[in-house]
Amino acid sequence: MSQLQPLAALGGLLLGGALLGGLLWWQSGLQPATRTDDWRPPCVQRLGKAYAEFGPASRPDDRPARNIVFGVDRSGSNGELADVQLDAAVAYAATLEPESGVGVLLITDRSDRSTTPDMPFEPGEFGARWASEPVLCPGCKPDSLFQQKCVEQLEAAQTLRVAELNGVEEARRTRLQEERAVRIHGWRDQAAAYTPRPGTSLLAFFTKLADLPPVRREPQRTTVVVLSDLEASQAGERKQLDKFERAYRSSGTCPEASWLPKGLVGLEIALVQSVRDGIDADLWARRWDAVLTCAGAHVRRHRYSTAVPLRQLLDEPGGPALALAE
Repeated sequence: MSQLQPLAALGGLLLGGALLGGLLWWQSGLQPATRTDDWRPPCVQRLGKAYAEFGPASRPDDRPARNIVFGVDRSGSNGELADVQLDAAVAYAATLEPESGVGVLLITDRSDRSTTPDMPFEPGEFGARWASEPVLCPGCKPDSLFQQKCVEQLEAAQTLRVAELNGVEEARRTRLQEERAVRIHGWRDQAAAYTPRPGTSLLAFFTKLADLPPVRREPQRTTVVVLSDLEASQAGERKQLDKFERAYRSSGTCPEASWLPKGLVGLEIALVQSVRDGIDADLWARRWDAVLTCAGAHVRRHRYSTAVPLRQLLDEPGGPALALAE
């Protein structure tokens, strides 16, 4: 009997030590991750592989985006407003979100199509948005107190991780927009120094526009903003437009015309018309409305004013939808 007591005491000490060590080990697994650790708390290592690899979900950014193309009339008849309108287009383009494609074309004579210093079209840069995933399946319950505590830590850590990842993405978007703004403003100086030859052709502009990649590939996602007085300066073009518009008004249907711009079907075109003395602005707006509508484009008409910012004008109710509609 005397031999059993020391053994019992020793066993009790060993059992107590084991329980204490187990408690400390269990608690150590529930310690939050430190800054040098993986973002997941250490306890997930003891919950199995699925938890060790668990993380937030990345989904494509669903923010609405369009391709925006500006056409700026640099002709002599629009000379007083040419620089002002160029600056308005540049200011608008420089603030577009990076997921929107953007380009600026100069409206010039047909013979200068290959040498016009247009701003090369820049496609949009789409990103991703991060969201938290449920740690447990719907209706599932933790199978132990340890799992419950660990799941709680994992949920909190995931929330911080999602905020961190989305913060990185927002910083990337801001950087892309700022870099694009620098390129656009740098191009503006080159474009402002360019004067086209006399005889600017809007028909040539729309033909050039139809060759632009976003117009060819995704016209339904593209808006073209034309800043011009809309008056055709070439005699032959004036006669074509006058004859076409008269036939369109008298019959209510689109006349046959071999010169009608092709490749504009589904495109949204905002005609932002500058009005000056000595021009029948309504007549020229009607003519281009008829031509572009018969070419398959969706046309909106606005009057340009230096007192109204371009963004306010285009985003007003009834204006062109510069954000992709559902």
